[in-house]
Amino acid sequence: MEEEKSRALQSINETPAQKAVKRRKLNEEVEDLKRHLEIVPDEDDDVYPEATPLA
Repeated sequence: MEEEKSRALQSINETPAQKAVKRRKLNEEVEDLKRHLEIVPDEDDDVYPEATPLA
């Protein structure tokens, strides 16, 4: 419970610039992860995502 309160207070105290930087960083991470994701059709006509290991 304390952790949630602490996180909420931290979020409230962030400046718009800090929030923009955090959002930009998350968007970059999402784009990086999307580059390593490939949709591959299965033999049963089902579609499964295959991920390339990042490390």
